[in-house]
Amino acid sequence: MKIHKVHIICIMLCFSVSLKAQFDGGIGDGFSEDTSIKNFLTNGQVAIYFGGFGDGFAVDQSIKNFLTNNQLAIYFGGNGDGFSVDTSIRNLLTNGQVAIYFGGNGDGFAVDESITNLLSGDTLAIYFGGDGDGFVVDESIKNLLSNEGIAIYFGGNGDGYATSEKTAYLIEQIKANIIAFLQGPLLLPSSPGLMNDKLREDNLLPITSPYPDVSPVNPAVFSTTGNDAIVDWVWVELRNDTDINDIISSRSALIQRDGDIVDLDGVSNITIEVPQKNYYVVVKHRNHLGVMTSSPIALSVAPVNLDFTSNETPTYGNFAQVQLSSGDMALWAGNVNGDTSIQYAGAGVLDTSILLAFILNDGSNFLNLPTWSVPGYTNNDVDMNGVAQYAGAGVLDTPYILQNILSYPGNFLNLSTWQIQEQLPEN
Repeated sequence: MKIHKVHIICIMLCFSVSLKAQFDGGIGDGFSEDTSIKNFLTNGQVAIYFGGFGDGFAVDQSIKNFLTNNQLAIYFGGNGDGFSVDTSIRNLLTNGQVAIYFGGNGDGFAVDESITNLLSGDTLAIYFGGDGDGFVVDESIKNLLSNEGIAIYFGGNGDGYATSEKTAYLIEQIKANIIAFLQGPLLLPSSPGLMNDKLREDNLLPITSPYPDVSPVNPAVFSTTGNDAIVDWVWVELRNDTDINDIISSRSALIQRDGDIVDLDGVSNITIEVPQKNYYVVVKHRNHLGVMTSSPIALSVAPVNLDFTSNETPTYGNFAQVQLSSGDMALWAGNVNGDTSIQYAGAGVLDTSILLAFILNDGSNFLNLPTWSVPGYTNNDVDMNGVAQYAGAGVLDTPYILQNILSYPGNFLNLSTWQIQEQLPEN
């Protein structure tokens, strides 16, 4: 070990003029326990790492001449150091050379073994993952550092990466052709098979999304008429195929009269920047109950079709959507208070009570009349015709809520106190 330290001092002196990139490491972080200085990826430069137990490098210390042609990279290995269990000397990353690793548990490579030709043109780097190996616990195949290849790392304790975060490299833009109906604008359709776009016609649609990402849109998008006219904003989620409650990505989108869910240009398929893999797909709306696929869907850069309006598309839970007289499926309308259920009467927070309070407390309703109507863009507008009304003459919103409760397939006794629960895992 004394010889190694002498070598380290000599090499450090020889390359003291090199540029330095400094990282502040932490235990198990893939860098040194205290600090490390790295001169990375410059020809002929020495990258020096001071290792620490479980830091993704040597237990003691190591000197590496990284990514330079025909140079030796020398590692002093140790258990859990991100390299071999014992010791190894590798000629890494030289053109056309094969770097062979015989892995060991927790060594940053395969539990069994892996053979890798790294950084040579279009060559596959294949890793068979194992617990604490710096890659996926199950398995992963990566075409590293070649164009359009995806390298995905899931961080975990002692894995050579961060303890609590995951990093995805070379994320791609996946596309989906999602189709869904909202029951509200189909309650009194002006054209069979098409949702009403009264909110757009009355210039009530906001140019900024009502959802968490507050995405803006060009007002010109709302000038389109016909089948592709915009009805409203919706919220789309992609969930982990192995953890149904883990939301990988979510974003605002727009829904057209014919049910197409499109990007913010009002025309294109929705695009989300995530790795190509399987996801549960969720569609939500501000005053409807959300819906999710019953199983993960394979998504890729080529648009994938997903039609929630078809009764042949399996959805998560029971009676997740309402079946219309046409046979099409649609998200349940009437979630006035934006929670996870629709309720007309009984105990709890009623959607009808929220609607009534909204009408009575409107600033223009000086006499607090329950028959007052309030125009605007509001969750209390169940049929999305641009007007919220609790009682009186005209098109009322309250009866639609009652109608859904009484016609719900699970409400065998036709109880007005029944609750329609949103069929998402957290609910």
